[in-house]
Amino acid sequence: MVEMVVILAIITAVSAVVLFSFTGLNEGTSLNRSVRELALAARQAQNMSLAVTQLEIGSPPAPQIPPAVGIRLSTEDPERYFLFADLAPVDNRYTGTEEKIENTEKTFERRIKINRITDDDDDDYSAVHIIFVAPEATVVISDEDGEIISGEKIDIELISPSGNLIKTLTVWLSGQISVK
Repeated sequence: MVEMVVILAIITAVSAVVLFSFTGLNEGTSLNRSVRELALAARQAQNMSLAVTQLEIGSPPAPQIPPAVGIRLSTEDPERYFLFADLAPVDNRYTGTEEKIENTEKTFERRIKINRITDDDDDDYSAVHIIFVAPEATVVISDEDGEIISGEKIDIELISPSGNLIKTLTVWLSGQISVK
């Protein structure tokens, strides 16, 4: 009987260690998937700008050819992002629901969120717009007010719910998008 109790205790301890490790692995996988999906969304905005085709924009949605397409990121709403059309006159920012592109709002999975948005000089921003101007998909990065951010790149830092894991998406003015 004593041997059975000892065996059950060992099995319980090993199971607890395995489950704890699996949770950390699951969190890391979710963070990697989220940062890659954000990179794909930025690429999607870039491709929409290059394609110069009609998009369903506004409320109610209507087909329009936008002069620029962007992605809006914010630390004030850190679990969501979406694509928008910067309609004429181009003001380098998202100004309201009439610019939102239909069916592009995404939510990070498993409580992953934007932790920090910084530029070359390590200045923090509460919100940024990464805009691709048609027809060459020229990159413009602006703050909440549409003021163009100087520098060569912007870093978007995503963090896991536990705060232990961080991944960074970097968007360069040259159009390159990288994950580190």
